[in-house]
Amino acid sequence: MNTRLTIGEFSKFGQVTVKTLRHYEKLGLLVPHEVDEYNRYRYYVVSQIQQLISIRRLQTLGFSLEEIREVLNTGTNEPSARQIEGKIRQTEQQLLEMSNKLSALRRIAHSLKQINDMECISIQKLPAITVASHRRILKRREDLTPLFQEVINPEIHRIGCRRTLPIYGFSIEHEQEYKTEDIDTEYCLQVDQAQADTPIIKFRQLPEVARAVCLKHTGDYSTIDESFAEVAGYIHSHGLEIDGEYRIQFVEDIHNQRNPDKWITIIQVPVRAKLS
Repeated sequence: MNTRLTIGEFSKFGQVTVKTLRHYEKLGLLVPHEVDEYNRYRYYVVSQIQQLISIRRLQTLGFSLEEIREVLNTGTNEPSARQIEGKIRQTEQQLLEMSNKLSALRRIAHSLKQINDMECISIQKLPAITVASHRRILKRREDLTPLFQEVINPEIHRIGCRRTLPIYGFSIEHEQEYKTEDIDTEYCLQVDQAQADTPIIKFRQLPEVARAVCLKHTGDYSTIDESFAEVAGYIHSHGLEIDGEYRIQFVEDIHNQRNPDKWITIIQVPVRAKLS
């Protein structure tokens, strides 16, 4: 004779809470063997413990309760080979996604460490990258912020462009001299891969920059001229010369930091040894 157990006794032997058992019953996964028609007490039998063990084991293997119900509806406590293969593929995909997340987090941590450690000028290599860019003549430099917020960023989201992590966005001024208005400016955002160009966004490859003088500017842009002067002095004192257009990387700015004192901007100037 199969011993009858109250729901409390069954929960103790099965090592699950009564709340869990009631949830399983509601989903049709594990219903009581008997329900007293007068007091509505629920009773289970010892043989149902094995079914409970199967449910818990399948949960640890990543099967959802809905998937487990499908398994149990076949009359067995074991998934089919097809169901196991499907779960293997699903788990492999989850592992790939977690690996990608881990790599992205490590890149962000490394980038943040580099920025935090950058207390003075340094020489760095800028790797070859793919960028989504938008180029136009700006009346004023201040126009870049609303341009990004109202035009560039919405277009990038619209076309489903995947940005790299950490996010690397910067501007390039295609001018031969400093100008206060009508500035030929290109905003670039590093992306995973190029897509079809749109009227707003163009994709292009930027080659590796073997050496760039980099300086972290903290605060608003009212004193950024002093940072540029420091970069120029470094280039001169170290026997270097400018070898391309400089980039202004926006790490923390009005987009993600309301306090201007905490804005972080990186000046990146490609250089080479001065030819004798």
